[in-house]
Amino acid sequence: MKLILLMFISVIVLGASEYVDDDACKKCHSQEHSQWQGSHHDLAMKTADDQSVVGDFNNASFSLHGVTSTFYNKDKKYFIRTDGEDGKLHDYEVTYTFGVYPLQQYLLKFPDGKFQVPDIACDSRSKKEGG
Repeated sequence: MKLILLMFISVIVLGASEYVDDDACKKCHSQEHSQWQGSHHDLAMKTADDQSVVGDFNNASFSLHGVTSTFYNKDKKYFIRTDGEDGKLHDYEVTYTFGVYPLQQYLLKFPDGKFQVPDIACDSRSKKEGG
């Protein structure tokens, strides 16, 4: 909680237009930074890549509310083929991941430049754990 408060205060002091990455915090708070690395807070939002995506993107399919969505990767990018505003299936690039355990959600990039999280997520627990 202490580290989160420190990060929040630094954002307030510097203003919204200045981004402070974790390396800036590390300089003065190396022990807290070390404890934070790899934690769920550290992994809360990451660029979608081989390190951050925990879902099955090997042409895995999932059906919900009559829509079958397919998770796949192409050219080292992650995509979900799912329904759009028009009710038809479209391919959307996954730009960011949210969370890691027990659920991971995906931020999709829409053709009009908007971003949205679909109502489907990856349950990263094993079947034995209830996933």
